[in-house]
Amino acid sequence: MPCRIAPTTLSTNSVVLRVPIHSLQPIIRNRCSSTAQNHDGNHRVGIKHGLHSRVSQTHVAAHAQHAVGGATSDQGTNTVKVGLYIAGWYAFNIVFNILNKSCLNVFPAPWFLATFQLCASAVFMTVLWALGLQQRPKVSKELILALIPVAFFHTVGHVSACVSFSQMAVSFTHVVKSAEPVLSVILSQLVLKETYPLYVWGSLMPIIAGCSLAAIKEVSFSWGGFNNAMISNLGMVLRNVYSKKYLDEFKHIDGINMFALLSIISIFITAPVALIMEGFKGGVYQWGGMADAATEALGGNFTLFMRMVIASGIFYHLYNQASYMVLGQGISPVTFSVGNTMKRVAVVVSSVIFFQNPVSPMNWVGSMLALFGTGLYSAAKQKASEQAK
Repeated sequence: MPCRIAPTTLSTNSVVLRVPIHSLQPIIRNRCSSTAQNHDGNHRVGIKHGLHSRVSQTHVAAHAQHAVGGATSDQGTNTVKVGLYIAGWYAFNIVFNILNKSCLNVFPAPWFLATFQLCASAVFMTVLWALGLQQRPKVSKELILALIPVAFFHTVGHVSACVSFSQMAVSFTHVVKSAEPVLSVILSQLVLKETYPLYVWGSLMPIIAGCSLAAIKEVSFSWGGFNNAMISNLGMVLRNVYSKKYLDEFKHIDGINMFALLSIISIFITAPVALIMEGFKGGVYQWGGMADAATEALGGNFTLFMRMVIASGIFYHLYNQASYMVLGQGISPVTFSVGNTMKRVAVVVSSVIFFQNPVSPMNWVGSMLALFGTGLYSAAKQKASEQAK
């Protein structure tokens, strides 16, 4: 663009100078050229800066989009992982219950099986620790002393459940075990001095009513089986209560390692009692003759019998480990409790189908009502915990 300047009068204080325009033309031409170059340079710099800014914004947007996409992808991956863990937890538990009851049908030695399952869990965890697949816990004298009462109640809960399974149908034992929250509320108040609002107590009513209805028409019902299932509930509740009382300072140990340590200590409690109660009952060795009878019941196939026993131990550990892996994914206690309730439903239905147990309509109504009450209790207890904060 041409630069045009009119004839100019230069004033310096009171002196007025008249400068001919032709004398200023070289200066004007240089100034115009410089201005044009500066304008063009600034324009180019501006364009370059604008392009750089747009490119930078594009990169930022791309990174932001990638980050959002990555977060969504991670969330989706975690959801899939939780789903797989829950599926494994359900599957392992169903298989364990079927194997356990199948073993007890031909080899009615619940004390032996319970002890063997604890041993299988201990061996399984020892292998994981040795191979570095699971971090070894730091064990101290204080931890062992704190674990002993908890392990005792763990032993009572596990052995009593196994005895109950030998006396009643798997499905009905699980219905009775769904009454565990009733004892949990009562004993938590007595031992830990915890109080619960009325709606938590009210959530227990469907459990009590459901268990009562299911018991009325239960073909396999026996008082021995019912009592052992309730003793199992008592043992598991006291295990949880005393875990809360004594193990709060050992929260650095994860759930699966804590379960392994409980299993190992429980072996030393269970094995001597098993030998007295069952192995040498009446002063005569019993397990050998019982194993022979089991082998005969399986068509003389001792290998099959041993496989069933070993598999029951392996799946006992797997379903417990899977449950801790589910908890390790950061799901809420209510979600886990609902998942546990639905798992019990799956076990009840699968065992009825597999063993062809006769179940009346009242059995189904009572069973489902009791299991529904368990889920309702879990939600009520979680709400009470949140309100107490």
